[in-house]
Amino acid sequence: MAEKRFEYRYATEAELEEMKQREFAGWMFTYVSAGLARGETFDDWIREMVVGPNYVVKSYPRFCTRGYAFTTEKTKRSRTTYDAGVCSASGDDVYYGHIHEILEIKYLGLLGLRCTVFYCDWHDITPDRGVRTDAFGVTSVNSRRKLQYYDPFILASQADQVSKC
Repeated sequence: MAEKRFEYRYATEAELEEMKQREFAGWMFTYVSAGLARGETFDDWIREMVVGPNYVVKSYPRFCTRGYAFTTEKTKRSRTTYDAGVCSASGDDVYYGHIHEILEIKYLGLLGLRCTVFYCDWHDITPDRGVRTDAFGVTSVNSRRKLQYYDPFILASQADQVSKC
């Protein structure tokens, strides 16, 4: 980030962050490739990660991690309990939503790296409009109000399960 900050002195923090999101994968690939050409060594997982994932992903109706059993919105329609609710914290904000799809991404190589992501719809988290917390600490989410920006994916490891009444 320091290189970009020097190169683009007049860019705002938001512009630099957007640039990092957009260019990081390409920069990392170039960095590792150039290092390997110079004879530097990198861990196997880094070399496999920069090549990128397989273009075919698997979709699952359910996924268990950290004591939670997550299901997709479609799967929960045929069940009596609702466990497609999900929340994820980012800084001081907690985002609430439901899972549309559970995807397993595999990376090419000998290590067999895998990453599970949830494709989610997120609800508006604006206080008193999308989310309310009562005196007992119970959070209510207005599921009709959707979050305006589009960032649907989270890692399964970032998700906590939410009950819906």
